[in-house]
Amino acid sequence: MDELSEEDERKFQEIVRQLESSAGKPCNHCQKRLQSTDILYSNALGFKDFPRCLDCLCHGLKRERQELLEQLMQHIQRRPCLRKAYEVSCDKLNTNSMGPLNFPSGGKPPESEPEFDNLWDAGDLGCGDLVLLLKGKLKSLAAGAVLKVVATDPGAPEDIPAWCNMTRHKLVYFKHPQYFIQSKG
Repeated sequence: MDELSEEDERKFQEIVRQLESSAGKPCNHCQKRLQSTDILYSNALGFKDFPRCLDCLCHGLKRERQELLEQLMQHIQRRPCLRKAYEVSCDKLNTNSMGPLNFPSGGKPPESEPEFDNLWDAGDLGCGDLVLLLKGKLKSLAAGAVLKVVATDPGAPEDIPAWCNMTRHKLVYFKHPQYFIQSKG
């Protein structure tokens, strides 16, 4: 396993504590027994305090299982703290960890920033905390409203587009550290 930065090591340790405390407990939606991967997937989607099984995540996000799983694995592969936690989980379960993945390249943003309805300065919040609060901010907006997010975390250029893609909120424009997200309602 690769060595982690101090910040990623702190996040990894937090995820491990969450895995240890939540694995085997019931899903917060259907009560099915949670696997460690369910907890990692929940964490990646911003549900770290209320983990759900993959089936409930798919149902709640209205996503096909395979499509969501592929996007989650891509996101986990890009985040060192999540990738290491996934590899540790696979080692404990004595299964193969994920292989290399091909990532889609992002398209070019529009020439100018779009108009927005609300502004949120997320500062340097990263990964799970960022998407958890972002989820709440977007939920409070009307369908079609645009939230301008200012996020300085170095992982934001990967985290925010991946999260928008997984949750089907529309990322209408971004140029780090500014992200314009249209709420799906």
